[in-house]
Amino acid sequence: MLQIVKQDFLSSVQYLSKEQAAISKMLLLTAFARFFVMGITIVGLPFLVRAHLGFNAKYYGAAESALAAATILGSIAAGILAEKLKIHTLSFLLAALGIFMIPAGIVFLLPVNAMIKYGVTVVSFCGMQAVISIFSIFAVSLIQQRTPNHFIGKVMAYTATVTLCVQPLGQTVYGFLFDRFHSAVYFVLIPTGIIVCIVGLSATRFFRNMEVCE
Repeated sequence: MLQIVKQDFLSSVQYLSKEQAAISKMLLLTAFARFFVMGITIVGLPFLVRAHLGFNAKYYGAAESALAAATILGSIAAGILAEKLKIHTLSFLLAALGIFMIPAGIVFLLPVNAMIKYGVTVVSFCGMQAVISIFSIFAVSLIQQRTPNHFIGKVMAYTATVTLCVQPLGQTVYGFLFDRFHSAVYFVLIPTGIIVCIVGLSATRFFRNMEVCE
C-alpha cells in the first residue's frame, strides 16, 4: 500500500512539474494567496478586535459573522461568474487581495477613534475573504479543466494537501508578526498588501499565456 501511495504521489508531482508546469504555477499562486489571507484573517482579526482595539466578544462575533457572509457571497459570485470570468482576471483578483489589506493598515496610522478602525478593518477583511473565495474556486476549477481524467484524483489530492499545509504555516508566521508589531500593526498589514499586489500584477503575463493556450 505504501508503495502505491508513493508511486501515485511521485507520478502526480512529475506530471505537475514537467508535463503541466502551468498547473504547478497555478497551485503555487493559490497556496501563496491562502498563506497570506488565512494567516491575516484567522490570526489578525481576533488580535486586532480584541487585543489591539479592546472590543469585547460581541464585536468580534459580529466581525466573524461578517466574514462568514463574505465567504458565502464570494462562493456564490464565483459560481455565477464562472463562465464569464477570463483567466487573466485572476491576476487582478490576486492584486485585489493586497488592495483590501492596505486600508486595514493605513487606518491604524490615522488619528481616528477605535470604532472607525474597527469598521474599516471588518470591511477590508470581508473584501479579502470574498476575493479569496472567488480566486480559489476559479483557480481550482481551472486546474481540474487542465488535468486529464486519469490524473485528476491525484492532482486534486496534491492540490488540497498543499493549500491545507500552507494555512497553519501562515497562521504561525502572522502570529509571530502581530506579536512582534503589536503596537504598530500597520507594519504587518501594509507591506503584506503591497507584496500581494506586486505578485498579482506580476502574474498577469502568466495568466494571459494560459488564456492563449486554452
